[in-house]
Amino acid sequence: MFFRFAAALLLVVAVSMAQVALEKESLRLRRQVSRQYYQMDELLELHAQLRLEIQTLSAPSQLLAKQRRSLPQSGSQLARRHNNEAPPAPRRHHPSNLPLLRWELPVRPDGGSR
Repeated sequence: MFFRFAAALLLVVAVSMAQVALEKESLRLRRQVSRQYYQMDELLELHAQLRLEIQTLSAPSQLLAKQRRSLPQSGSQLARRHNNEAPPAPRRHHPSNLPLLRWELPVRPDGGSR
């Protein structure tokens, strides 16, 4: 009788230890998944910041300003006179710190504009 009691007690302890080991592994995997979601959120935030910075830096107003800074004013006037070109038409003013969007007119749901 004592043998049966000891075997049942040993079986209960073994099942309990297996359950604790499985629970620890489950918690470890949950922490790992949670850490990966956090890292993914951080990378998505960094990606959005970098895309915004790229759009800001590659905006036509920024590129024109950079080109104007790199070319001397007298050189561009001489080149224009040499080619007998008219000066470019003035463009609509956009704030230089905002990227230009790829559309000018809002699009209606039916496919038309304005």
